[in-house]
Amino acid sequence: MTRAELIAAVLAATATRHPAPSASPRSVWADVTLDREGTALLAPFTVAIALHNATGHMVRLRFPTADLFRVDVLHDDAPVWSSVTGHKPIPITRQLDVPPGLLRLAQVIVDSTTDDRRALAPGTYTVRVAMLGTNFGVVVDKTIAFDPPETIAQALQTKPGAVITIAGDPYVDGGTPRLRDATGTIRLSRALGIRSAGTVIVRGFLDAQGDERVFDVGRSAAAFENAAAPS
Repeated sequence: MTRAELIAAVLAATATRHPAPSASPRSVWADVTLDREGTALLAPFTVAIALHNATGHMVRLRFPTADLFRVDVLHDDAPVWSSVTGHKPIPITRQLDVPPGLLRLAQVIVDSTTDDRRALAPGTYTVRVAMLGTNFGVVVDKTIAFDPPETIAQALQTKPGAVITIAGDPYVDGGTPRLRDATGTIRLSRALGIRSAGTVIVRGFLDAQGDERVFDVGRSAAAFENAAAPS
């Protein structure tokens, strides 16, 4: 072996190996924000997920399935809605390259109903976002609250066109769909469905037809306390 070959061999043996960039809690982290239309029942909200990379270089995150994240809504630590309900994980390893700085990963719209299509109950909930990769893991909890619905008496006093949420028992009077609660009754712009039974949550706005005030129905769902409807 020549002297040049010996020096090359020593340099190769003593060279420092640089591992591939990986994520750590201090170098890459997730940020979750909630964008809301309001605090009333049946008001949708958006869950925005972003990743911050403070390493100054590209970081590759690896996940055991095709899903990068899941979003769950919990009430008293029990899940009532999940982004993965009815969806089986696809066992395909997925990689995500996160550039330096901020990466806006995804936005998930939650329609404020349960997995079985009931309206959420008034109260406080936890929105949980989990990203569980093989080299990156984070769980972020955000608190969100919903107010009780307006009474029909309150709805009749609101300004026409203002979007509100009310609750009551639907019925038909002479072919006209109506909703009633302990404070009164109101005409609805349309029937809520032939299976409507028990308390129903209705979101819409007050309008007028002639001399009568009408509640223009935007969307409706069975109240949380109702038994789950058959699929």
